[in-house]
Amino acid sequence: MGIFDSDFEIENYIRQRIPELDNLENRELFKAIVGNSILELYNHVKSEYAALEQRVFAETPRALRLPDLITCVVPADKYDVTDSEMFPIFPEDLDRVEINAPEMIYNVKNGREFFLYTCMIKADFLELKKLMNAPRRFSGVIENEYGETPAEFILKPNERYRKKLEEIYDIAKLNYLPWRSLNAAYFYKLFDVYVVSVEDWDDQLEVKKVTAEFDEFSDRILYNPLPLWNVRPVIIKANSYPQPAVDRKYFEHYLYKKQFTEGYEYLLRHSDFVIRNILRQDGDWYIICDSDLPGDWEFYEFASAPNEKNYSNPLISNEQNSSFSRDMIEYFGQRIKTRTELIRFFNSFKCSEYLSFVDAKVIDKALKLETYSTEKFIDYEYRTGDRAQYLEFAFRPHDEDFYLNRDLMSFLITEIQHLFPEYQCVGKLV
Repeated sequence: MGIFDSDFEIENYIRQRIPELDNLENRELFKAIVGNSILELYNHVKSEYAALEQRVFAETPRALRLPDLITCVVPADKYDVTDSEMFPIFPEDLDRVEINAPEMIYNVKNGREFFLYTCMIKADFLELKKLMNAPRRFSGVIENEYGETPAEFILKPNERYRKKLEEIYDIAKLNYLPWRSLNAAYFYKLFDVYVVSVEDWDDQLEVKKVTAEFDEFSDRILYNPLPLWNVRPVIIKANSYPQPAVDRKYFEHYLYKKQFTEGYEYLLRHSDFVIRNILRQDGDWYIICDSDLPGDWEFYEFASAPNEKNYSNPLISNEQNSSFSRDMIEYFGQRIKTRTELIRFFNSFKCSEYLSFVDAKVIDKALKLETYSTEKFIDYEYRTGDRAQYLEFAFRPHDEDFYLNRDLMSFLITEIQHLFPEYQCVGKLV
């Protein structure tokens, strides 16, 4: 604890020290001297120190970075459609989907699986990994207005929402921004349910309900999940005529700061033009492209601070605490060289409230992989062959039963992998 830490209060400190003096006169003298002169000096030095710190931080160059991506999953029937902070990744997920019975029976009779719905399994990564490595059929029934019919079902990982992360990667390149790993742990708990066998079904009957017995996972299934994120598409209308750039081949489109909502961050989502560069200055945007005509621009708008109390599951994000050291590392690309820097790096992430970094060591072989890459869609062409050694990071979970522990650890490992390309980074819980 430093004397200028935000949790240090000198008034309380003085009050606690006074009873330690036995002599009444000494107490009065201590209170008069410290309570007046030293307290006044302390407050003056503290204010000067704060001003100096603010000046140094203000002069520190900050690298442009992707906005924080925040995700969550809620039951679809519990979602507040007036929510202005978290939005459905696919708005059509709010619509009720009816199962087409004739199409279902036709596909099953011809040996093809038929998609029914998406669910979320609140289970640890290793459990789900074991399930996917040894696929099995689950029994259940499909109900109609007259009764029910036995059926068999299978599970497949849902790829639909993970594809949206790939879209963000392409958007980062479009906006000339360096990549940041995305933390979307819930996406790896989403599974699609397919029916593969149905006994004696009249394809003229309407499906009323599907019930599958998922064995050991039955009490950890969320049916009808609605994945949310703090992103929504918006259109910013151009209100000025583009100006020719220096080379006269490209044109500069100017978007005013007042056209964007204060407190939100934005990314250009799509463009039919060839984007040469994007400049941001004091909230204004300068888009340099090959179009000489004004037009509307498609953006993604990022809400910054949703209220976690409004959602039934925790909000998960790649958010990092703002600090002087982090800004320096991002701007100058410094490498991590000490254990203290590792601790500072991992603690800077919001998800560190679930995991605490313990230690790191180089090993020849990882016997059991407890983590996965959250950005397999990125092809690092310059990384050829297998890296000979592993760099293993150990974490201690704050709640051993939290089903997202290894998914959050996978995000942290994917993030640290960028800093240690010479190793194969892995993680484990201790």
